[in-house]
Amino acid sequence: MDDLMSNMSQRQNYALPPINELVMHAKPMLLIDRAMSADETSLTAEVDITVNSMFCVPNKGVPSYVGIEYIAQTVAAYSGWRAKNADPDATPRIGYLLGSRKVTLLRNWFPIGRTVSVHINNIFEDGEMGVFDGEIRLGEEILVAARINVYQPKDNETSLTSPSDNNQETTDQ
Repeated sequence: MDDLMSNMSQRQNYALPPINELVMHAKPMLLIDRAMSADETSLTAEVDITVNSMFCVPNKGVPSYVGIEYIAQTVAAYSGWRAKNADPDATPRIGYLLGSRKVTLLRNWFPIGRTVSVHINNIFEDGEMGVFDGEIRLGEEILVAARINVYQPKDNETSLTSPSDNNQETTDQ
C-alpha cells in the first residue's frame, strides 16, 4: 500500500460531481459523503462520522468493519467518475463487492465528530473484474487497510436512469 501514498501525491484534481451522481446507492445506504480528488488510477473520498451515521453506536462511533463498505463505495465513486469523464451524461452502474483480502482493522471504531478519508487505488482491472487497495485514515493515521475484489457487469441494462430506480427506498421526509 506504499504505492497508494506515492500515487496520491501525484494526483490531478479533476472536477468531481456530487457523490450521488457517481454512486448508485441512495441515502441512507450511501455511506460516503463526497469525492475529494481523483486521477486515472485512484480516488479519495470522505465520510463524516456523526451520531446520525448509519451503523453508529452511541458513545462509540461507527464500527471499523463498516470501512469495507466505505472502501467499496469509494471504488463505485471511482467507476462513476471515470464513466462521467468519458460521457458527462453517464449514470452510475451497478457493481458488486465480491470479497476482501488482507483486511487490517487498526481501531475498533471510527470516532463521532471526525471525518475519515477513504483512499482507493486500482491494482487490476479487466473490464468487469477489479482489484483495489483501500485505506481509511484519520489524518495520517491508518485505521483500516484492505484489498477488495469487485465485479461490474458491462451490460448497460444494469445502469439506472434515476436513483429512484435502484430498488431502494429512502426515508427522507
